[in-house]
Amino acid sequence: MSFPSSFWKIALAACLAAPFAQASAQGTTPGVAIIRGVVSDSATQAPVVGAQVIALGTTRGAITDTAGAYVLRVPAGTVSMRVQRLGYAPSQRTVTATLTGDVTADFRMHAVVTTLSEVQVIGYGSQDRSQVTGAVTTLQGSEIQDQPVAGVDAALQGRAPGVQVTQNSGEPGNGISVRIRGAASITASNQPLYVVDGVPIQNDGLSQLFPSGGQSPTSVTGIDPNEIESITILKDAASAAIYGSRAANGVVLITTKRGASGRARFSIDASTGIQNAATRLKLMNSSQYVTFMNEASNNDDEGDLYTPSLGDGPSNDWQDDIFRRAPTSNLHLGLSGGNEQLRYMVDGSYFTQTGIVIGSSYNRANGRVNVDYDATPKFGIKTSIALSRENTNRVEGDNSNDGIVTNAIGNPSIFPVRKEDGSYFGKDDRIDGTRLYLTNSVAIADLDRLPGVTDHVIGNVEGNYHFSPSFTFTGRASTDIVHLHEDQWESPLVIGTYAEGAGGVAKSAFNNSNRYVLEGFGTYQIGSDEGSSLTAIGGGSVEYNSGESNFIRGEGFSSPALQYVGSATSIVTYGGVPNPDHNLESFFARANYSYKNRYLLSGSLRADGDSRFGPNNRWAYFPALSAGWVLSDEPFMGDFKDKLGSLKLRGSYGETGNNSIPSFRYLSTFASAPYGSLPGIAPNAIGNPNFKWESTREWDGGLDWTPFNGRISILADYYHKQTSDLIVDRPVLGVSGYTDYFDNIGEAVNRGFEFGLNSQNFRSAKSNGFTWSTDFNISFNHNEITKLYGNQPVPGTNFREISRVAVGQPIGEFYVLHFKGVDPATGDAIYSDTSVNAGSPQPNFWGGLGNTVSYKGFELRGFLEFSHGAKVFNLMRIFADDGGYHRDNKFTYALNRWQNPGDITDEPRASWDGTSGAEVISDRFIEDGSYLRIQEITLSWKLPGHLFASRGLDNAKIYVSGHNLHTFTKYTGYDPDVNSNGTSNIDLGTDYYAYPRARTFTVGVSTQW
Repeated sequence: MSFPSSFWKIALAACLAAPFAQASAQGTTPGVAIIRGVVSDSATQAPVVGAQVIALGTTRGAITDTAGAYVLRVPAGTVSMRVQRLGYAPSQRTVTATLTGDVTADFRMHAVVTTLSEVQVIGYGSQDRSQVTGAVTTLQGSEIQDQPVAGVDAALQGRAPGVQVTQNSGEPGNGISVRIRGAASITASNQPLYVVDGVPIQNDGLSQLFPSGGQSPTSVTGIDPNEIESITILKDAASAAIYGSRAANGVVLITTKRGASGRARFSIDASTGIQNAATRLKLMNSSQYVTFMNEASNNDDEGDLYTPSLGDGPSNDWQDDIFRRAPTSNLHLGLSGGNEQLRYMVDGSYFTQTGIVIGSSYNRANGRVNVDYDATPKFGIKTSIALSRENTNRVEGDNSNDGIVTNAIGNPSIFPVRKEDGSYFGKDDRIDGTRLYLTNSVAIADLDRLPGVTDHVIGNVEGNYHFSPSFTFTGRASTDIVHLHEDQWESPLVIGTYAEGAGGVAKSAFNNSNRYVLEGFGTYQIGSDEGSSLTAIGGGSVEYNSGESNFIRGEGFSSPALQYVGSATSIVTYGGVPNPDHNLESFFARANYSYKNRYLLSGSLRADGDSRFGPNNRWAYFPALSAGWVLSDEPFMGDFKDKLGSLKLRGSYGETGNNSIPSFRYLSTFASAPYGSLPGIAPNAIGNPNFKWESTREWDGGLDWTPFNGRISILADYYHKQTSDLIVDRPVLGVSGYTDYFDNIGEAVNRGFEFGLNSQNFRSAKSNGFTWSTDFNISFNHNEITKLYGNQPVPGTNFREISRVAVGQPIGEFYVLHFKGVDPATGDAIYSDTSVNAGSPQPNFWGGLGNTVSYKGFELRGFLEFSHGAKVFNLMRIFADDGGYHRDNKFTYALNRWQNPGDITDEPRASWDGTSGAEVISDRFIEDGSYLRIQEITLSWKLPGHLFASRGLDNAKIYVSGHNLHTFTKYTGYDPDVNSNGTSNIDLGTDYYAYPRARTFTVGVSTQW
């Protein structure tokens, strides 16, 4: 399926129209007055460039130029004007505009810590940070740009309190796990809701081909970080409840850049870099391996397993054959401008990343057009359309017993990659009578392939009509369309695989998912000179979701050159079904009240009706209430504010839901059940008309404190989040003909503390002087299951049962035998008689620390990311630290094995038949996953403006950057930030031959003209 032609037509028309926006009439419209002025810094008197000046209650606005000047055309009369700019406190004043002459209105802005100056996007509106009563974090687009990552979700890691990001693996374009204030669901999604320019986008993994352990690409990777103006994260239920049944996991609001009135401006940001594997595993060389394996077989009276002379031959570290230095590059072009009536922003970018493992790659092409048209002073239209195409080449990897990384670690170093004639050394080939143990990993990379193409469209049209300065109505129509097509080829030339015997295997999968949304809501705003104000919204929305998918597998090909399913001699599997349609109908309302800018109150209510739930529980209601008290403004606090800054206390309560489940789970369903060659159907699921969504109730208490005249900003929150009606497969008696059915039977708790600090450590009075700022955040979260059906644990789905969900324990706790040590007399491992709770894959705390220093155009930025307390199950060790039970190569720390009576070690003796117990799955393989990572160091130089002024260049900058430079950790695998099970809810923190993360060095340039 291709993109609807109408979308391409709209995009083309917008692209052609945008450059001519400057040709619009610039003259004064009858009945329109002119306000002009200059915006300057109150301390340095320097002009404030890029400040936004808005006439409240109208569609009119302007951006200050390089001299800090602006010109604004507004309807004659009394006008409330507001100016805002990142890094400055917003300022507001009332001006009387007349038709007889221009009116001058200058503004002086007071510089503050960035968080104080934010006008934060919230659900269906925006709000000054000083008025916010919930737990909300905002990141500016500049904080996540210039990073060599594919998606926005990866760029968030360590940068927002309460937000935990797990990379899962280093494969380019892989899916990322994001958890806001912990995970609660066992069956439904734990990923947050992403809303892009008001469009709630789909974020489910659509892949049907899983060679990478569930590392399915998601639609979030298709969003170019360079397009983003800001990211606002709604963390507590009171802030997120306006999104109701989809907000239990938090909400991420993404606002993209838009055009501003003024001359057309062209921007370019280009970078290129090189990547390599950040670390290598220490594996035995030929001599060590042969000696170790022969010792294992001799310990069990089996004689030498290998000819000892093999250890004297060449030694091949297969990691050298699959890892490579890989390039990455990014090119972003932008054009923006317009006048007071028509403003545009046109963006295009191309990002490419060759994988550090041979055979893998990712590239993404993006295009975006944002247009704002103020048809009249009262009516304005906004439209946005974003197109992206992602091309991925994934490789067999995580959770695979026959993958590229898997076999590079597993194949002993005594074997070469190729024979003397240049052909691949295969499982039929031998050295001194010994054949290759595993499939040749280089042959897999060279001969097999798995390309995928994802097309993504996000579009919306929004109209705003200002009935009066106090009341505005907004109508919005939006769409989100995702189309994924994947092919997979398993070559018969890879010796020792199933495909060799089958004559080749080809698969083709297609998935298309569509979402259409209609929304309408009114906004009512009133205020007084005493600082009291009321903002209320109310409206409704309808959402329609549809899609289709199919899958086909063929075997037996006349030639390895024919690699598509259509060339197969037999079709083995075919599946094709429409994804069940589901609809969501909603009504919502919210009111924010401020009395004297000191007492703040906010309340909201949303009602959602979802077709995916049972008729007895199809509708649910999600209330929220929050309050704030600016304590420092109280008269009894005296001069507290002058000496110690503004202090605001916050408290909130809210309810949210989770509706991320498949359709029709409340119905008794039938499935195809042919009898021989005769068609037939049979029951396959029990219906549950009482089936409903998971619900979350959350309490939050916090404070905002800005001491030292706003040079420090402190945000702190404590929360308690209780999730009930967890959706679980409940067991039933087999005599019913079924083994389980979906029901709401569990409860979970997340509680924790978040702390964020932003500080201007040093700020020169000179515009180009020395400055030093710091950003720090840390988050603590305790996760616990408090109720299950009959208190029966729910096992994970990993092919080795090592994780589970149990009452009194965190989700995904490891449950295995306890390793007590090695018997000094025999060298055998000693274990507990039964499995025990062996640790949690969830960290006790995590966060990030960033510092930025600038002087005379030079800027040095560094960022550290950390996590502490999580456990990682290093499943590679069941083969690479098994005492010689399997023929895989071994990690070098196995050389510390027990060898003689009296030896004290934690490595059991080598044993070919496994009698030492070294191969037993236990907490011996569970390791500390704590780490401190040097995530980024960037040095940039802003070129002096006078050098290029004659050429029209502005803000020219060159930079060099390093990412994932070094990780301090005790973990013995590639990276502790790992999960080979992808975005699984239960099977967390497992490393089964995960694709390693890359260390990246880039150089780039950006400028405007």
